[in-house]
Amino acid sequence: MADSLRRRGLDFALLASPTNVTYAAGIEAPIQLGPIWEVVSWLPLVLVLVSAEGDGIVIAADAYNGLAGASWFQESKRFDSLGHVDELDPPASFARALGEALGDAGLDAGRAVLGIEPALPRLAVELLASDFPAVELGDASPALEEARSIKTPREIALLREAALVASDAQTRLRDIASSPTPPGSDVDVWVELLGAMDARARRHLLVTGELVTGARTAQVAPGGPIGAPITGGDTGILDISPRVDGYWADCTNTVVFGGGQPTDEQRRYFGAARESCEAAMATLRPGARCSDAHEAVRTTMERYGLPVAHYSGHQIGAGVNERPRLVPYDHTVIEPGMVFCVEPGAYAGEGGATGARAEKTVLVTEDGPEIISQFEWGF
Repeated sequence: MADSLRRRGLDFALLASPTNVTYAAGIEAPIQLGPIWEVVSWLPLVLVLVSAEGDGIVIAADAYNGLAGASWFQESKRFDSLGHVDELDPPASFARALGEALGDAGLDAGRAVLGIEPALPRLAVELLASDFPAVELGDASPALEEARSIKTPREIALLREAALVASDAQTRLRDIASSPTPPGSDVDVWVELLGAMDARARRHLLVTGELVTGARTAQVAPGGPIGAPITGGDTGILDISPRVDGYWADCTNTVVFGGGQPTDEQRRYFGAARESCEAAMATLRPGARCSDAHEAVRTTMERYGLPVAHYSGHQIGAGVNERPRLVPYDHTVIEPGMVFCVEPGAYAGEGGATGARAEKTVLVTEDGPEIISQFEWGF
């Protein structure tokens, strides 16, 4: 990251979004939700000030002081959150801690260029303008995007483990679907899948995604489960993303519940999604372009007489959906160390009975694509 800052003419970067704090400080920065975030008036729970020389300072709410101590940066500043006995002023304490960090870094000693990101609160920007007038503000986003686009060996190891956690959910889904007895409702299945991932990780995980079943699979329908009953022969699409040690997984599979054979229509849609995914994954080689993967999806869907329903995939890391993305207009050259989730889908549309999506995670190596998701396709 330090190299990216220097190339952009930045002496420091002040980062507030959980994804960039996770990337830059080496900790699982908390997602900004829950009671502590409300107590601190929706300020960032953890920030990091990083220099172009490679060192940094973590600024954290007191509830996350232990997390700050786990960073690879040794220096940290604490600000107040919940006053159990005495009344506290979290915004004033935040401003104090941030000012101390900026001062300790030497930003009060003369001119410096400080990159900030859109997630930085107004309070921090006002503090910089009033107390550090010699500091020139710049945009840190391009430097972060450049640095995060190629994963480090540590990040690849984290992404491998996250992919295995998500794969356990997909394997459990296949087991449930293969039973001749339908599982009840989509909520019942979802609870089973969360348990499978928590068991592997040995802790409760933050998870996003959806499980859609029956006729809902005929369209792109995020937001499940919704308590829909499942009957034998129903299609099920599971698109699931757990966050493990600050890094995400993302994978999708399509199944038929009830242990029976899929219909010809179900086979058609899942065949199109699966073959499109496999064709796109095969393009992920050094020197190819992101748009090549999308073109592979388009060509495969055309053979099935189906349109391209949505984008074909994205990178993944500290964020669940990162650039570059597998779309027709993104001609980014693919490099070793990139990690993509390829996710084409095919859907019957409104009034239809079924659809399918297929997604696995791929590490780009010098020798080509390595699939790091470890689950079997639904059928």
